[in-house]
Amino acid sequence: MKLSLSLALVALAAVGSAQGPQRCSGMRVRRNAASLSPQEWQSIANVLRQMNDDGAISRFGASHDRLFSRVHGNTCFFPFHRRYVLEFENIARTYDPNFTVPYWDATESFRNPAADPVLSNNGLGANGGNNDHCLGSGIQSNMQVTYPNNHCLRRNFNQGDSIGAWYAPEIISSYIQSDTSLSTFRENIEYSIHGAVHLGLGGEMDTGYAAQDFSFMVHHANLDRLWWDWQNSHNSFLMYDGTGSNGPASLSDLIPEDSSVPFNGATVESVMVLGYGNVCYTYDSSSGPPQSYPSGGSNNSGANNNNGGNNNGANNANNANSNTGNDSGNNNSNGNNNGNNNGNGNNNGSNNNSRSVTSSSSNLANRVLENQGIQNSLGSDIINRFFPGLGRRSGALKRREYQTQPANCGDPIPFPPRLTPEWIHMHGYDPERVECAHKNACEIVEALNNSTYTSPY
Repeated sequence: MKLSLSLALVALAAVGSAQGPQRCSGMRVRRNAASLSPQEWQSIANVLRQMNDDGAISRFGASHDRLFSRVHGNTCFFPFHRRYVLEFENIARTYDPNFTVPYWDATESFRNPAADPVLSNNGLGANGGNNDHCLGSGIQSNMQVTYPNNHCLRRNFNQGDSIGAWYAPEIISSYIQSDTSLSTFRENIEYSIHGAVHLGLGGEMDTGYAAQDFSFMVHHANLDRLWWDWQNSHNSFLMYDGTGSNGPASLSDLIPEDSSVPFNGATVESVMVLGYGNVCYTYDSSSGPPQSYPSGGSNNSGANNNNGGNNNGANNANNANSNTGNDSGNNNSNGNNNGNNNGNGNNNGSNNNSRSVTSSSSNLANRVLENQGIQNSLGSDIINRFFPGLGRRSGALKRREYQTQPANCGDPIPFPPRLTPEWIHMHGYDPERVECAHKNACEIVEALNNSTYTSPY
């Protein structure tokens, strides 16, 4: 009898192991940085000061710099930075158990980034000053770091006292809807809003050791949010295709790590699905984790596949959402657990049963306006090409008349900036692929501006 019971327990354990990581029993919620109170920003500042005193801030800067060539320009970009920001968050929570990295939805202020309230004295701080561009405001004001040498943390806006316009939310929405492989989505994100924010802020953020600026963490938390939205939209939780850090991408690849910030041999698959294993967080504007671990992982398929058993991502966003603005159904609490000092705690994070996402915006009201505006303004050929998640349709483009222009958010969308030659070289990007991605982004903007579409942003 005891032998039979033991065999049964072993069999159950084997089944559980084959099904992949266990679902988290509780999850913290990463909130939009724009929703944090001055007191919550001050709590973050206190943790960062303690971490810096202990050398942790510079260790993160050094590790990112040493791993730089292995975690950019390939599909490992997303899983590495997911694990990297999570490690920062976990270490920060040893100083304050309520600490959670917020995300900065930078596209919301794409027209005039320097005016974003997140870049205020209460938040990340504004531009650096003096000849050394020392950051003299915000939660890291006058912080001294030690890598690669002793210096004041720097900030140097790319247009003097201002930052040039960067990528509009609609461009990123198009990527979420139309990119059916992770390798393509990674390229479009890395060549667009990723680089635009780094270059716009400049200073520390324009170096390999950018992680010393907390702006790095909130920026990459947002890119992680966008990846999670893309994963949900295409039901592609385990898609990992293209080239990884050491050759063809495989879920069993070890995530590159540095001895100063070790990951203890974590694999790519270990971070692919939020809400499972040790990845116990979600986002206030996104879907919670799937109810069960997706099929197709290396544990339950016996293969280190690239498409994660999800129809190669060909579940195109065409089928993701044919209803106007269905993102409004997120039942979103906006992560407002206000008494929770950063809004974390042990929420179950399951704030949205719908998996489809058709907009990059964290503002659910603007998502609806964006979706409705595009559906009502663009012709079928443009929607089918750039915004297939809104449903295949027929109809002609409704062209804008430019005699009168509304102010502010209704103005034509500015064309996105190019990456600098220095940035392209620093990352080892293929200049032709970067130019192709930029041309595609400009075509999205041109299509929107030539229609009757009015951006809510």
